[in-house]
Amino acid sequence: MSDKYNVIVPDFISDDVKKIYFNLYDYSFQTAEYFYDSFQSKLEQIGFHPLSCAIDAVYPSLIEMGVRKGVINHDRHIVLYFIDGNDVIIITVERASRDYITTFESNLRLFEKNKDERGE
Repeated sequence: MSDKYNVIVPDFISDDVKKIYFNLYDYSFQTAEYFYDSFQSKLEQIGFHPLSCAIDAVYPSLIEMGVRKGVINHDRHIVLYFIDGNDVIIITVERASRDYITTFESNLRLFEKNKDERGE
């Protein structure tokens, strides 16, 4: 058995990451690159150590699902994910200053819909 978990980044999350990158790029290439590098490092970290980020204790629905929160980009952005067997599923990448529960709930519905369409 592999020590590395499968990190799943749904297409809609990849799109969000690109949007954040290009928004940051408008201000500074270095800032955009740091954000992207920080995101990639976090994916690598949770691929090997999925329990390394704490369960988000801010919202009860996140606690119930065991959703974990990783911080990236000098704590300016967060990555929310959950563990399903040997899969780590990224469900939200968002600015930390936002009320990210709304984005999380929308993304979770989208993930579940896409999962049903894929026949999983």
